[in-house]
Amino acid sequence: MAAESSHQMVGHPITEFVHPDSIPPMLARIGELRHEGDASEPSEALMQRFDGTTLAVEAVSVLTVWENQPAYQVIFRDLTSQKAAEEALRYQAALVNYVTDAIIATTSTGIITSWNPAAAAIYGRPASDALALPVSEAIGAPIDLPAIVADGGLLHATHHNAHGAALTVRVSVTRMSTGYVLMCSDQTALRRAEKYFQTVVASLEQGVVVVGHDGHIELMNPAAKRIIGLPDTFSDTEIQLSTLAEIPVFDSNGERLTFNQSPAWEALTNRPAHGGVCGFNRFGDGRRLWVSVNGSLLSPDDPESSALLVSFIDVTEQYNARQQLAHEANHDALTGLANRAQAMRRISDALVGDKSRRLSAVLFIDLDNLKAVNDSLGHDAGDELIRVAADRLRRAVGADDLVARFAGDEFVAVIVGEVTDIDALAARLHQSLSGPAAIAGSTVCPSASIGIVVADEPERRSPKDIVRNADLAMYQAKGTGPGATAYWSSIPDPHNARAHRMT
Repeated sequence: MAAESSHQMVGHPITEFVHPDSIPPMLARIGELRHEGDASEPSEALMQRFDGTTLAVEAVSVLTVWENQPAYQVIFRDLTSQKAAEEALRYQAALVNYVTDAIIATTSTGIITSWNPAAAAIYGRPASDALALPVSEAIGAPIDLPAIVADGGLLHATHHNAHGAALTVRVSVTRMSTGYVLMCSDQTALRRAEKYFQTVVASLEQGVVVVGHDGHIELMNPAAKRIIGLPDTFSDTEIQLSTLAEIPVFDSNGERLTFNQSPAWEALTNRPAHGGVCGFNRFGDGRRLWVSVNGSLLSPDDPESSALLVSFIDVTEQYNARQQLAHEANHDALTGLANRAQAMRRISDALVGDKSRRLSAVLFIDLDNLKAVNDSLGHDAGDELIRVAADRLRRAVGADDLVARFAGDEFVAVIVGEVTDIDALAARLHQSLSGPAAIAGSTVCPSASIGIVVADEPERRSPKDIVRNADLAMYQAKGTGPGATAYWSSIPDPHNARAHRMT
């Protein structure tokens, strides 16, 4: 009663220590006692403890004599442990009745003694039909309970319900003093969903790769193997992310990426990649493929232990088509040289580039006597002469310089970086052009008139003005005869340009 001593209770009415709800029934039971030795039936009551808490007890009252006077002896038994045990039993019973797993108890020989509602639902048998049946008959499959326990107590099996339908079941078996307890988890829907998922993923044209947080490949569908260049028979577990990381990967401009720049790394660092295009060299044949990549963590809220999902689709054909269109938009179809638009962009860029790529000079080059070739040998021969000249000019300039076909038989050379001898460059261009060429069964020795603009420092002219000045210088050169060169010099009236140094 949590009293400090008996003095706190002796001499006080017993009702002071009984919960108000328990006083009336207690007094009624005492009132029924008539003769010495009469005893009430055991009954439950709540006692009020000195610490303010209540105590559940079982009480028995006995009519007796104390100091020659009628008295009542009340005997209490603490029910705390019993109540806790009853509560635990009720909780366990509720679990058995309301869990979604079948819980089946059997004798040591496998005869069913308990069959919960989940078992009835999973196997399609009410408890009234299942009790006293051999467990193998009730679950629709043979089962060796001692062997399962000896093997660790867990297995996956196929059972059958009362209608004969197959069930995929996870079975756990525990040995008890009275027999066995089976917990059967119906995983039929889960396995069906997994099978559907595997079928769908396997049929996708899109490559799908799942990488575990430890770097092991957990899934790689057939499309991924085909795109990467692995045989269909290749096991997913035979390759790790570190191996895939060794494959050269390139951005959409063809620049090689480090692994830390790749879409996979972006996804690993919880930065989902969506639709980025990158290239890689296939296993086996080394052929360059281009793919559109998506990557994300399967569990972004737990990046440290999350698996990585990467999907990709082969867009090589589309990528190459776009590259071809971009090339055609910037290059001359006849010669493969840069076209007028690209030449003007290159001049514009070179006007603001760093010193090593700053504009040094622009040369306007016009073939001499192309009309005579067209008239005597035909326009196809004229086109062939243009192609020969384009190839020779391209090989005569530096790697950072640009030769573009401007129009018809006109070319522009954009020279960047430090050039100490423009005269030598012009001479090299003349020499490269002048060698004999076999054109339409005839030998032709090409020549050209070249107009040169040397960039000022600082250069204040626009790209259009620079090209116009080079064009005017070229016409000045052409006026002196084939194979000549002229430099542009600023004069007050550029439309009456005459002051050109001739070489």
